[in-house]
Amino acid sequence: AAVVGVLALKALVTAVLLRTMGARRGTSAETGILMASPSETTLIVLAAATSAQLIARETAQFWQIVTAIGLTVTPLLAMLGRHLGNRVEPVPVVSDEEEMGVAVPRVIVVGCGRVGQLVAEMLDRHGKAYIALDPDADLVERVKREGYHAVFGNAARRDVLERLGIAHAPAVILTMDEPVLAQRLANKLRAAYPDLPILARARDTGHATTLYRAGATIAVPETLEASLQLSEALLVELGVAMGPVIASIHEKRDEFRDQIKEGADLSEKPKLRTSTAGIPPGN
Repeated sequence: AAVVGVLALKALVTAVLLRTMGARRGTSAETGILMASPSETTLIVLAAATSAQLIARETAQFWQIVTAIGLTVTPLLAMLGRHLGNRVEPVPVVSDEEEMGVAVPRVIVVGCGRVGQLVAEMLDRHGKAYIALDPDADLVERVKREGYHAVFGNAARRDVLERLGIAHAPAVILTMDEPVLAQRLANKLRAAYPDLPILARARDTGHATTLYRAGATIAVPETLEASLQLSEALLVELGVAMGPVIASIHEKRDEFRDQIKEGADLSEKPKLRTSTAGIPPGN
C-alpha cells in the first residue's frame, strides 16, 4: 500500500506540473504515470546516504524495496499511462486505409502548421482531396480532432510518401517554415518524381530562388505576398475598384515570379504534368 501511495503521489505531482506548463491532458496523464517509476539512481543515492549515516539503515532498506518494486512495474506503468492518456484525451480512430491508402489521388500537404491548415481548408472548401503530413505527433492529433485529414510521418522518408500515394499525387505543397528542410525536400522530390508539381513556401525572394534551383515548380515568398496584400487593401481603401486592383495584383505577382525564376538561372525547367484540374473531390 505504501509503494502504491508513493507512486500515485509522484504521478499526480508530475501530471499537475506538466498540465500547468501547458501540456495536453493526455500527455500529462501518460507522462505522470510513467515518470512515477523510480530510477536506478535512487539505489545509488540511498547507498551513499546510508554509508554517510545521513539516514537510518531501516529507512534506506524500505526505500530500496520501494525502488526495486517500482522498477519492476515500469512496463506496466507505461501501458497504464498510455491507456489512461487515451481515455482522458481520446484520439479519433482513423484507419490505415484512410490515412495511407491510395484509393484516390490526393494533394500532399507537408506540414500541419498555420499555413498547412489554411491550405487544407481551401482544398476542402473547393472539394479537392488532400492528406497532410507532419512529424509532430501532438500537432497531428490536435488537427485531426479539428477535422483535418492528417497523418504522422516524416516527409524526408520516401517510403512514407509512397504509402501516401505520391506517385499519383496531383501536387505536393511544402508549407513548413524551415528553409533548409524545404530546399532538401524539393531537391529529393524533383529527383525522384520529375513531373510532380511542387509548390513551396519561401521566406523571401532569395529563399524562393533557392527553391526554384532545388526543383520547386512554384515558390511563394511570404514577404512578397505580404506586400501585395497590403497594396491591395490600401488601393481598395482609397476607392479603387476591386476588379482592377485584383488584376494588377495578379499581374505584379506574375512579374515578380518571372524575375525570381530568371534569378535562379534555371538551365532546364521541370517537366510538369499538363494539368492538375482533375484533382478528385475531397476525402
